[in-house]
Amino acid sequence: MPAGLLSQIAVVSLASFAAQWTAWKLHVPAIVFLLLLGFILGPVAGFIQPDELLGDLLQPAISAAVAIILFEGSLQLRFREIREIGHAVRRIIIVGAPLGWALLSFGAHHIAGLSWPVAITFGGILVVTGPTVIMPMLRHSRVDARVGSVLKWEGIINDPVGVIFAVLAYEYFKLSGNVALQDNFLYVQFPSIIIGEMLLSYLFGRITADVLERGLMPEYLKAPFLVSTVLALFTACNLAFHESGLIAVTIYGMTLANKRVSSMEEIKRFKETITLLLVSGIFILLTANLEPALLKQVDIRGVIFIAAVIFLIRPATVFLSSLGTGMHIKQKLLIGWIAPRGVVCAAIAGVMGPLLVEAGFEDGAKLLPLSFGIVFLTVILHGLTFKPLARRLGLVAEEQNGLIVVGANDWTLQLAETLKGQNVPVLLVDTNWHRLKPARLANIPVYYGEVLSEETEYNLGFDSYGTILAATDNSAYNSLVCNEIAPDFGRENVFQISFEEMGGPDHKKLSETITGRIMGRSTMNYYDWGRKYRNGWRFRVTKVGTDKSEDEIAAPSEFRIKIGIISNDILMISSPESDPQAKEGDMVLLFEKEDVAE
Repeated sequence: MPAGLLSQIAVVSLASFAAQWTAWKLHVPAIVFLLLLGFILGPVAGFIQPDELLGDLLQPAISAAVAIILFEGSLQLRFREIREIGHAVRRIIIVGAPLGWALLSFGAHHIAGLSWPVAITFGGILVVTGPTVIMPMLRHSRVDARVGSVLKWEGIINDPVGVIFAVLAYEYFKLSGNVALQDNFLYVQFPSIIIGEMLLSYLFGRITADVLERGLMPEYLKAPFLVSTVLALFTACNLAFHESGLIAVTIYGMTLANKRVSSMEEIKRFKETITLLLVSGIFILLTANLEPALLKQVDIRGVIFIAAVIFLIRPATVFLSSLGTGMHIKQKLLIGWIAPRGVVCAAIAGVMGPLLVEAGFEDGAKLLPLSFGIVFLTVILHGLTFKPLARRLGLVAEEQNGLIVVGANDWTLQLAETLKGQNVPVLLVDTNWHRLKPARLANIPVYYGEVLSEETEYNLGFDSYGTILAATDNSAYNSLVCNEIAPDFGRENVFQISFEEMGGPDHKKLSETITGRIMGRSTMNYYDWGRKYRNGWRFRVTKVGTDKSEDEIAAPSEFRIKIGIISNDILMISSPESDPQAKEGDMVLLFEKEDVAE
């Protein structure tokens, strides 16, 4: 392989990582930077040339990547969760998707001037509202729970639904244009083939779940096994019926999501990593492959259509589908404005556009530039205005970083009471109802259940909490909690109390890769915390003022331990790895012996 091609591969990889890291650092959707880097490296600089890089493999590679992305997204479609969400959310999703498809198709035909086959296919593609974009926006914005629930589930569910709409529309119009085919094939055999493939994908998913659960596949091979089966199923269905593989892998993922597969969380993390790389790389390649001549195909009618999608069709879809749901007008306004399209929209357009052209619909070439225009504008407009508009409408919760404490005992209860007195949200979690009784009597928020169970994920909102402390008497369980919660909260925000094995021989130590950060001193284990509490140690807070610095308040002592600081009602915990410093007006949280404090 020529060195130039190796250089292109390396640049795409580095650019993908740089875009994702910059987006994380600036709290901006990554697709913005992927777009910019793709344009700079492709049409502007001409350094990346996807046709030269992959040649005839470009379209098959994009299709295979989209299949894996759709499969990973469909792993989140658990019907049990959908049943748990509110009526208003279900109404907007169930009614809004087909209604949006109809309105988008109507606009694409009458405003953009696309032929009906292309317009209806494009309408299905535009139903996808970009879960890869909306989820980071929700994490950073902390909007009203109802608004967040609608946008979250709309993004998750419409991702595969929109693709199914688009594939079905494409297949129908491709077949209807073939005069050699009889109506019997179009209206009987074609639906039968699609339904048959969906049933086979469902059965394939059940068989795969049994293979994973019965120990027929070792743990380290489960994720690669799933990637292989996704590609095999996608290819087989495509050979049987062109582009039906996208529907098949979606059904496959939905089936696995609703089967209780014990190692699914680890598999999902691996596939999330793979998907992240694919999303970034594919989007840069798609953007780099845009030619200036292709962009010129978007005429004034296309521009008006893009504006109609953002300012007219989306609000109309939300308002019509939410009639009778009891949603407040402000919630409808915010939801009606926010509908960013993401990489799936652009990638499907990149797949469907050339296929439509091959099928004889020349205006299919307009799909990719139109979709990029919609993706770019919706991401920029919605990303920049989401939080300000939500704040203006009074739909943003105050920024909080509360603490979830796993393990109820005397000292964690007193810690919770201290934090509650400082307006820091705190939640005490335990699987023992009797251990939670003192907290309930003290009006401390509690959750009776297993913090790692699916029920907890369904029923317990984590919006007000950004830090977790595992403080049970089981060191291995504490580490498990931290390791499971870390992907959601961030490794820097998961803490546990020290464990006895920490200072022991190597064969008794827990690996640092699966543990959380240690709260306070690394020399204090669960029993030391309880012993000190019984000996008169208590949590208290002291304010840093002009006449009293943090060094004076939290001076190292055998009778005093700095736990962290509270700044603007936000808790930051101290550990051997990180020690946040308080400024004037902040509160220092200490654990010290009472007679010394006096």
